[in-house]
Amino acid sequence: MATAKEGKLIGLKEIVIVVLLSILTIVLNLVTAIPFMTSPKWSVWGGYAIATLISGPIYILMISKAPKTGTNFLFFAVKALYTLIMGQVPTALVYLAGGVICELIIINGGYKNSLRAGIAFAAHSVIFGVGSFTPMFIGADAYAEQMLAAGLDQAMVDAMVYDLIAPNFIAISSVILIVAATAGVLIGLKMLKKHFKPAGVA
Repeated sequence: MATAKEGKLIGLKEIVIVVLLSILTIVLNLVTAIPFMTSPKWSVWGGYAIATLISGPIYILMISKAPKTGTNFLFFAVKALYTLIMGQVPTALVYLAGGVICELIIINGGYKNSLRAGIAFAAHSVIFGVGSFTPMFIGADAYAEQMLAAGLDQAMVDAMVYDLIAPNFIAISSVILIVAATAGVLIGLKMLKKHFKPAGVA
């Protein structure tokens, strides 16, 4: 699948490409989240899912341009840095761990293997989506108390905290994101063949 020669370690040129494309996926997540801001659940089922679908071709282009060890980790590390800037240290740590996991999935030839690349992107999408609620996982009661003290009713607090860490929500979200990631990768592979390669982009 990869059109560039797969090397041992990502270089400066590839770092620039990965960082720029990673930032693009962050922007996509922010934009697609806007219509679903009133519903925490649909921010994942709608916003994250749409962003994942659109990011699939971007991911395929990225690993075609930078098929080297470190690309998947950096893809997540950029998001971890953004999250850290936003003051969410636990989430940033989860994202860094996710970067290691995704890198291990695709390391040693995986950049040229469409199946392994797809699995890595699906794992990335689930960890990024579900992992964004890390503060709730580790401090749900504290968050709930703050919201109740701010005047929110219990139903709203449940929707914004406890519902997001419920096993059924995690399971449904994971399935939706895996489906979106799979569709995005398949679209990306078709675009790579029909558009990116002929245009000389990849």
